[in-house]
Amino acid sequence: MGDRRLRPRFDVVGQLAGTLDAAVSMSLRDVGRGGAQVESFVQLASGSLHRATFACDGIEAAVQVCVRHVKPVVSSTGEQRYLIGLEFVSPSPAVLELIERWLVLHGGEGAMQLGEPN
Repeated sequence: MGDRRLRPRFDVVGQLAGTLDAAVSMSLRDVGRGGAQVESFVQLASGSLHRATFACDGIEAAVQVCVRHVKPVVSSTGEQRYLIGLEFVSPSPAVLELIERWLVLHGGEGAMQLGEPN
């Protein structure tokens, strides 16, 4: 049948640097001014840096986070999950204000988006 690709492909010889940006929604278990605990189906490496986006009542704020601990747990349905402790890295006043607002309105319950650092 032959090659049906519309464009040519090139073999990469050696190493080629690249990045991958992926966003994962995680359940927020606990949040405070210094960090948060999330529950995720995805295990993150301890010490890794990521960008988290918090949203509350249509307002969003992003902050860089460092993974401080990861604890494997099994959900009530038998699924493997992870409790992940995140430390906020130099949170902006906007992030701190949003967290305070969130704590007042929702008591810390909600969700967040986690992606790679910018």
